[in-house]
Amino acid sequence: MITTYAIILAGGRGLRLAAKTPKQFLPLGGKPVIAWSLELCENLSEVSHILVVVPGEFIPQIDSLIKTHGITKHIMTVPGGATRQESAYHALAAVNFADTDLLIFHDAARPFVSPETMQVCIAAAQEHGAAAAYVPVHDTIAVIDDNFVTSVPLRDRMYYAQTPQGFRFSIIKAAHEKARKERRSGTDDVSLVLAAGFRVKMIDGDYSNFKITTDYDYQAACGIADTKHTTARR
Repeated sequence: MITTYAIILAGGRGLRLAAKTPKQFLPLGGKPVIAWSLELCENLSEVSHILVVVPGEFIPQIDSLIKTHGITKHIMTVPGGATRQESAYHALAAVNFADTDLLIFHDAARPFVSPETMQVCIAAAQEHGAAAAYVPVHDTIAVIDDNFVTSVPLRDRMYYAQTPQGFRFSIIKAAHEKARKERRSGTDDVSLVLAAGFRVKMIDGDYSNFKITTDYDYQAACGIADTKHTTARR
């Protein structure tokens, strides 16, 4: 039987936001940002267990939040690393996973991921071994070198990467171990999996599944959350 673990990555401290509070704990529609992802995974039958990766000093705060919001699938809070890659690796080492287990990584700072996107990612990862969400780039992309434009690549094959990103444990473990051996870093888990020679199935993401990175993002998210809350009360 395949067991599916949702790994909520909340290892950042939100340094690009003006707030002193890490973005995963900022209020959003009456609950912390991270609670949106936790509650979604709690209510998905496809998710068996939940792990949360967070800076070590915030582990008590996360554990208290999990109790408050009734997250029964949570099995462990893992101290994060200095980088996203280290945080993901800490999660891989935290549990005695079976090679066939599915690990679904999701950024806590993406509170509006839909249940359908998570479900499709899980199904695609189970079928192909690796899958991730993407949305097409609409704006023109330029490559800049020393403050000069060096090229403008065609955007018809350009996509924004999102999470969730799902992997069979044997694949993501091999990818991380190879990267550590070669002392190579990547901006996300897909880049490590590709560098290790595996293929990754693209699934359709959603533009509403944006990442809260800047103050503008947070204000936009608050507006969306307020709209959702108002609609739900009607």
